[in-house]
Amino acid sequence: MLPGGEGYCLEIGDAWTDFPTEDVLADTARMNAWIESVIRTMPEQYFWLHRRFKTRPRGEKSPY
Repeated sequence: MLPGGEGYCLEIGDAWTDFPTEDVLADTARMNAWIESVIRTMPEQYFWLHRRFKTRPRGEKSPY
């Protein structure tokens, strides 16, 4: 999201190579790791729709 709510900037990366594979678990882990890495760049802009992370490590601030 651009400052002041003036719109959005969309980044489209290269297609993943060797995806999908026969290993659904590895593919899922790869996809989730990528999503997490993108969210970590600007977590305040992630749409926290539901309380997926109900518990947090001790001392860690709630994302909600």
